[in-house]
Amino acid sequence: MTTTISRRALTQGALAAGMLTALGATADSAVPEAVTRQGRVRGFTHNGAAVFLGLPYGADTSGANRFRPPQPPASWQGVRDATKPGHRAPQVKGPPPPREFLNYFAGGRADELTAMNEPMGENCLIVNVITPAADKRRRPVLFYIHGGGFTGGSGLTMTLGDQFVVREDVVLVTVNHRLGALGYMYLGDVSSDLAEGNPGMLDLVAALRWVRDNIAEFGGDPEKVTIFGESGGGVKVGYLLSMPQAKGLFRAAIIQSGLFPEPLARDRATIARRTFMEKVGAADIAALRALPYEKFVGPGTPGNMPAYDGRTLMAQPWAQAPAAAADVPLIIGYCKDELTLFALGDPALFKLEWADVPGRLAKALSLPPAAAERVVATYRAAFPKDDPSDGYFRISSDGSFGRAMVTMADRKAAQRPPVYFYRMELDTRLPPGLRAIHTAELPMTVGLSPRPDTAALTKQISATWAAFARSGDPNHAGLPTWKRYDSSSQNTMIFDITSRSGLDPQSAPRASLLEALAGVPLWNPL
Repeated sequence: MTTTISRRALTQGALAAGMLTALGATADSAVPEAVTRQGRVRGFTHNGAAVFLGLPYGADTSGANRFRPPQPPASWQGVRDATKPGHRAPQVKGPPPPREFLNYFAGGRADELTAMNEPMGENCLIVNVITPAADKRRRPVLFYIHGGGFTGGSGLTMTLGDQFVVREDVVLVTVNHRLGALGYMYLGDVSSDLAEGNPGMLDLVAALRWVRDNIAEFGGDPEKVTIFGESGGGVKVGYLLSMPQAKGLFRAAIIQSGLFPEPLARDRATIARRTFMEKVGAADIAALRALPYEKFVGPGTPGNMPAYDGRTLMAQPWAQAPAAAADVPLIIGYCKDELTLFALGDPALFKLEWADVPGRLAKALSLPPAAAERVVATYRAAFPKDDPSDGYFRISSDGSFGRAMVTMADRKAAQRPPVYFYRMELDTRLPPGLRAIHTAELPMTVGLSPRPDTAALTKQISATWAAFARSGDPNHAGLPTWKRYDSSSQNTMIFDITSRSGLDPQSAPRASLLEALAGVPLWNPL
């Protein structure tokens, strides 16, 4: 039987699904409580972990607060219920992916995902905390920033990492924040009060400040915070590394399959905003604030990426590695077959002949045809066992996500702190031949094993993320020695059923590809 699935459905399922919150009889009997600066909260326990959902780090962003930088959350009396999810940011809601995809990304816990009920609304500035115990011990903290580009997603997915936090003795925090036009529409030329733009990024800063001020009550160490994210979340990590507002709020960072963090030019952002205001008939900020939030999601709305405002983001924040994060160690990497996800609407790409590959690559990567021919020949010589579709996806993934990650790794490695580079090569076995798809390693980072034969790899990857959070060094007893990356050695960890480390076998053919792409803008599907 052939399974058909849209890219939107897969992305939302893989990056934005959540856990069952009313666990009922399956939950443990202990009732954990903690005290935040706003008041006391009560969560629940599951698989030995204390889980707190929907904790506010900012005020409701509707009404007068719409488009403003995040405002402080209100305090409360008594004990706040933290057993139900908070709101996810307004976004297009697509159909759920098939069960086989849910089970992959949920580590076989699809029933919990399908039973999830997460509301949507502008009161979306919330964090979820999963901890071994709210006992005021100082454990390393992993702060997860969800993917879905800048228009979709939710942090609730990774709250399924309850067994991971207990096994590795770390605290996991996930976050929701403003998205799309409500988070990234540029309004600095309309109101001086909104000159500090990109409130969606400022939300993440506010959430990190909440962690700094409160995480000790949940058993975490505010001085050992590692931020990590994949896809759009990885891009957000790249931006946070450059933001002066975020300096000092985290100690280490992990970028998984991000894009090169280059904000939208201010003039383009202004044109998009004016076009939108004309479309909805809004003459000023007051009129925009009076519209229902549904007007700000879907096709034709601005804010699919942050804009350069000169306050939160510079025009070229990664022209070189940002000085704001000069002392932050970094893990960065990508998946071998990233672009299979983006090929779901073109099934012919999964059944190519070698004669088709150069032309397809020239179109996908804006390569000159003669250069595409040379690149294909180089990769075929380096990987003779690849079939045509293998070759196409290996090369196109190298020229898109791989190019962005190598560029950032090279620039960051020029600074003092270490950079560790990886590639995920596990065949996910997801139809219709998605191989090491974009986001393939994401569930494993928090201990969610997609199938029985990946249990050891899952433990290896999640222990690596935990080790990095503890010390800024990913090495541990269950991992081949992972040496630092630099542009000359290009040491790389290859994650697979049997992981290996050393000189990247793709470095030489990739160099020929990147040379051919010199002068071509970095790939960006947003």
